[in-house]
Amino acid sequence: MQRYMRVIGLGILFSCSQPSVSPAQPTHKPLRIGYTNLELVLSYLPEAQQVEQQLRTYERKVIEQLNIKQSYLQTKVEEYTELKQQGKLTPAQEEERRKEILRLDEEIKRFQEESEQNYLKKKAELLQPVIEKLQKAIDELAAAEGYDYILNNSNSTGVAFILHGPKGDDVTEKLLKRLGVDTSKIQRPDTTGSAPLSPPATGGTPSPASPKK
Repeated sequence: MQRYMRVIGLGILFSCSQPSVSPAQPTHKPLRIGYTNLELVLSYLPEAQQVEQQLRTYERKVIEQLNIKQSYLQTKVEEYTELKQQGKLTPAQEEERRKEILRLDEEIKRFQEESEQNYLKKKAELLQPVIEKLQKAIDELAAAEGYDYILNNSNSTGVAFILHGPKGDDVTEKLLKRLGVDTSKIQRPDTTGSAPLSPPATGGTPSPASPKK
């Protein structure tokens, strides 16, 4: 089971509610677009860190069970090979042991598939409250600051979608504050550079599905 699966990726675009406009009174107000780095925001969100820890614990338990099953299968294969080489197995015994090895191998494959499905289900369940809290903060920020859209600056692999944008429209710190994060502890790159805020160096955070209103 691949460690720290990232099957559920972050959403690229968060649509924010726009005020209704009467056809008789058209507005020429330009769209206001903000952007943030949701990977970084999640890496500082305590709830997301707790989810990551729970998933790591769950994954370790699954790996331990898988290792036990694989070790048992390996023992059976070695026993079969040794007895066969020594000519100590009748054709019926040889066939019986082959079937047992195949059965154990199928059980391991089935265990891996079920474990991965259960992992994804558990991940979605644990992340749902985090997603809802994040979406609520984004919606409130957009309404308070007059943003029509708030874009995500990067995907789950760290690849930037926004290569350039006004620094004044980077709402990352504002979003973190709304989420109750002390932004004075946010790691920042060299002020002479143009790189975005940096996440903690203590590992990644699970990425939720795209929040919906």
